[in-house]
Amino acid sequence: MVYLLHAIMNLGLVTAAGASLAVAALATLGIRALAPRLGFVDRANARSSHVGEVARGGGLAVILGASAGLGLAGVACPGACPTLLVGALVLAAAGLCDDRWGVSPLARLAVHVVVALAVAWAAGGLARLPLPPPLDLPAGPLGGALAALWIVAVVNFYNFLDGIDGLAGLQALITGGGVALASWDPFAAALGACLTGASLGFLIHNWSPARIFLGDVGSGVVGFALATAPLLAPAAERPRAVLFVGLSLFLFLADASFTLLVRLRRGERPHEAHRQHVYQRLVIGGWSHARVSSLLGLGGLGLTALALLAWWRPAPVWAWLATSVAVAAFLGELRLARLVPGGGRR
Repeated sequence: MVYLLHAIMNLGLVTAAGASLAVAALATLGIRALAPRLGFVDRANARSSHVGEVARGGGLAVILGASAGLGLAGVACPGACPTLLVGALVLAAAGLCDDRWGVSPLARLAVHVVVALAVAWAAGGLARLPLPPPLDLPAGPLGGALAALWIVAVVNFYNFLDGIDGLAGLQALITGGGVALASWDPFAAALGACLTGASLGFLIHNWSPARIFLGDVGSGVVGFALATAPLLAPAAERPRAVLFVGLSLFLFLADASFTLLVRLRRGERPHEAHRQHVYQRLVIGGWSHARVSSLLGLGGLGLTALALLAWWRPAPVWAWLATSVAVAAFLGELRLARLVPGGGRR
């Protein structure tokens, strides 16, 4: 409760979030106008969930909005924070290239791995597994590799789940707000608040029917920001902070993991575009983008609330409660997809 009151009363973060919202909303308008002229257009194909042509690269507006808010917040950027900012710039540049000209999956993955290793080296790894006790076993010398794997996984999985209008932006708003409220580090709290504001500014244009998409520049940097924010926590609290973000993003991470395992079992190439994710199967079954995004957004909001409860109450029972509900929520989503006419086809 102390953390919650502290976050709510921090008018500086509220102001920064408001500035992020305004800058992102206005920047998205400009990018929408310029994107077609510069070739940043997403053309529908057999694997798309939209029709016609839609501008992309809107994630740049989220980055600009969040950056403006962070500048206004005026928080210090100590320790590994500069490495995180440089890593975000590298991923943004790679994402823009991919949005405009296309980059091979192997080259994208190589960039992700290099950036993740640099961040893990600068921030330090995870001393323990990010799981509820007693499963939070010591990570030992693998702590750095575990942190890098976490970053690479979230960056890519977030991109996988950015496939329908509003979904990725809404999840960024929710998880960013959760990070701001948890407040394990001043810069992480400011980042979460500004990401919340910037995501809301972008959502004005991205809600169904979307007039612009995040693009790889957005999904990559947003996923990176959410993955690295827990690494700013004190070393002893870092595994719990990673667990917090993992619970908030659970429906994203579980969908991506489940679908990836299914495709690997079938011998399909994991990097090829497809429409086999659980959320996509709901759309194929006839649900609107807004309905699916709202449902998963409500789920993410509930899981983030439970994750906050587990963060503020360190007793293992709360972490286990949040984890159990998260697993049940994904199983419910999977069951729902199988019940929707046409959604059970894989």
